[in-house]
Order: sequence, then C-alpha cells, then structure tokens
Amino acid sequence: MDLLTKLRAEYKKLKERFEELRSLLADKPDEFTGEHRTEREEIKTRMAELRSDIDAEVEARRLEDEGGEGGEGRTSISVEDQPIYRGSQAAALGQQLADVAIVSSRGMGAEAVEAAESRLSQNTKRALELIERRQGQAPSEEFEERSMSVFNPEQRAAGTGMIQGVGSEGGFLLQSETSMDLMTHGFNNSEVLSRCAKRTLTGSESLEIVGIDETSRANGSRGGGIRVYTDAELSQMASSRTKFEKIKLAPERLTGLYYASDKIMKNATFLGQEMNQLFREEFAFKTQDLVIEGTGAGQALGIKNADCMVEIAKEEGQAAMTIVSENVLKMYARFYETGGGGPAWFTNRNTFLQLYSLKHEIGTGGELARLYVPPRRPGETGSMLGYPVVFIEQAEALGTAGDLQLTDFGQYVVVDYGDINEASSIHLKFDYGQTAFRFIYYFDGQPRWTSTLTPFKGSSDTLSPFLRIAGRS
Repeated sequence: MDLLTKLRAEYKKLKERFEELRSLLADKPDEFTGEHRTEREEIKTRMAELRSDIDAEVEARRLEDEGGEGGEGRTSISVEDQPIYRGSQAAALGQQLADVAIVSSRGMGAEAVEAAESRLSQNTKRALELIERRQGQAPSEEFEERSMSVFNPEQRAAGTGMIQGVGSEGGFLLQSETSMDLMTHGFNNSEVLSRCAKRTLTGSESLEIVGIDETSRANGSRGGGIRVYTDAELSQMASSRTKFEKIKLAPERLTGLYYASDKIMKNATFLGQEMNQLFREEFAFKTQDLVIEGTGAGQALGIKNADCMVEIAKEEGQAAMTIVSENVLKMYARFYETGGGGPAWFTNRNTFLQLYSLKHEIGTGGELARLYVPPRRPGETGSMLGYPVVFIEQAEALGTAGDLQLTDFGQYVVVDYGDINEASSIHLKFDYGQTAFRFIYYFDGQPRWTSTLTPFKGSSDTLSPFLRIAGRS
C-alpha cells in the first residue's frame, strides 16, 4: 500500500470514528464523557494533519508526473492526478459509457469519435498509472500494448478480440480508485446489518475474537471457571482458573458481474444510476440473508445454523400456521438480555394478523393479549414486550421455524475488508460491443456465542440472545 492510500485510509477511519462520537453526543448526551471529548479533539487535530499530508503527497505526485518520462519502447504515462471524467460516480460513469457508445457507433461524425477516443485513451493511461502505483511496478509491456491497442482503428477493425484480463497485472482498467462506498447505504438502511457489531480489517486476512468460555452460570462454570468462596466453605484459600474460547472470521468473496450493450448504453446516465442502485440493494440483501441463513461453509454462519440458537417448542395441540401468546411469552422468558440495547423481534410480514390478534385463552373464550403494539403511523415501528417488531424479507413464512425470532444482533459480529470494489472494462467484451462491470465485496460473520447458556437456577431452560419458534406447518 503506497503512502497516499495509507493516508486516505487513516483519514477515512478517523472520520468514521468522529461521526460515531458526534452521533453519541446527539443521541445520548448523558453518556458523552470527558474521555470522549478528549478523543474527539485528538481526532480533529490528526485529521487536519492528514489533510495537509494528503495535499502534499498529491502535489508531489503531480510534479513527478510533469517531469516523468516513459521507458524505452513503452507508452509514456504522464497524466494529472484527476479523473478524466468528472462529477459524481453516476455522472462520471455516464460520461464514459457515452464515449464508448460514440466510438462503437457507425453513424457519428469523425470529430466526435476522435474526441471520445481521446478521452477514453487518457482514461486508460491514467488507469495504467494507478495499477503501477498499487503494484509498485509498471505493468508488463504486453499488457500495456494490449490495453492501448484497442484505440488503434486498424486493430479494432481486425477484430483480434483484445481482452484485458490478467489479474496479477491489473485486470480491469478503472476510472478512479477502486473503492466505491456502496456498502454504507446497505448498513445504514438494513435492519439486520445496522444492528450487528461490524469490524473492518486492515492489514490482516482474518479476525480472531477471544472470549470467556462460559456455557453455564452454575458454580464452577461462571466466568469460565472463576470461583469465590466464603470462610465457612474452606479453611485454606482455593485457586480457580478460567477457560477461554476463540472464534475466527475470514471474509469470503461476494461478486456481481454485469454486461451492458452499446444499445443500452445510449441511455448512459440512467444506466449508471440504476445499476449502482440495484447492486447496492442486492449486496445489502445478500449479506443480511447470510447473517440469518448462512451455512458457515465458505460463507458467514447464520443464526439459523448456529449452536446458540434456542428453539421454542410449539404448544400442545397448536394449530398449523399460527402464533399464540404462549410462543411469544416463552421466547421472552428464555431471552438473554446482554444490555446492548439492540434486541428486536424479526418476523415475516405475513405474521402480522397473528401478532395483532394474539389472545389470552380463558376457557373456551379469550381476550386480546395486546402483546403487539402496532405503529402509530406509517413508517414507524411497532413493538412487543418492549422490543421493536421488524418485518424483514429473510424471515421464514408463517408456520416455518424462523417466522418469528427474538434476536440481539449486537451479539453477532460481521467483518469485511472495506467498501465494495467496483471496476469496469470496455475491453473484456469489446468485440461484442459490451462493457463489463464488476463488483466484489468480502464479508464474513458469526455469533459471538458458541452455545446456549445454562442459568444458575432452572437449568432445564437454557438462555440465548437468539430465539425462534419451532415449525407449525
């Protein structure tokens, strides 16, 4: 990682922490301590230093580019440290796609085609420069020649099938830096992911979390084996020790690939906006689904398949496709409150009528239990026994185990390597008249708990921050 990338990464991390402190002060001013204020001032000072260092490094690179010379027999890469296509991501993408459409069209004037080729050529040179900076060495001559030769009319007409796909030498050419902050939208607007404990790895391939191996609250098991005795229990002090457990998370790759034809790209600006929006939503949906459904084999371990999941049995004689008050109350009774403030009921929308009509049975009749309190107005969230009720697509259909869950996702850890990596190439399918768009995101997750917890008394009913009702089909 070069100096400029390191500086920007540190600045981004500090900015995220600064926003966390800002939110804490706004939402929970009573919890904003003097230590938080000191940390905030230190962050402000360091961010100012980083801005100065980043500006200096950018200027130094610009001066290097102005005085640089290409190697013998190589394309001279000397471009300003600014993208060729300006504006927002969607606007820049739209401009680039419009130029691809112009170059590919037979009916455009020579001047328009020449101007579009010039911009695309400059963009390719800049991408080669970015590859060189990331790798610490220049791409091979063959790779560079193939990258630039597609702008040669004779070779393009010959249909030689130019393909830019050597991953070790840069792969897809990029308009700008590879990271595109798509996942921010996903985490801010996903009811599951926003509640998880999120970690971003920098400089390591995996995350190991060491915790106390506590599966029971019985004497000799609390705190992994810690004991405290009274004088009446022993005459000589006895020692105790604790056991630790370790979970390991290593992000696995999630990918998205899209091809856009020249005809579709004629509506270029709309395409860029629509494509980014669709991939943003799909990555958020997929990761949220993995948190719940993941098998743990080459992907995140979802709570559905975790050993710490407690499943509440259905009531004797309970009808199929129903939820009764006893289901809800028994889930609540076995829920382990960690004090994190993030517990919620997660359920499928087709359970609404069941929740709204929950009753306390009295003989052959009954009365509404009023456990579920619906939202007062559209857009708000209802609640049940004090916890929010959130409707999500990933919850199972009514009658299937997992249609109603009581979960504290603060006890679920997700890790990634940073933002979604976006890249595009006009070369991969050039002879088909298509532009390829690739999205890669690395993600993993699993519960902090490796098993359920046996309480100090009443050991027949284990506890957990992850509960659901058994199937009733």
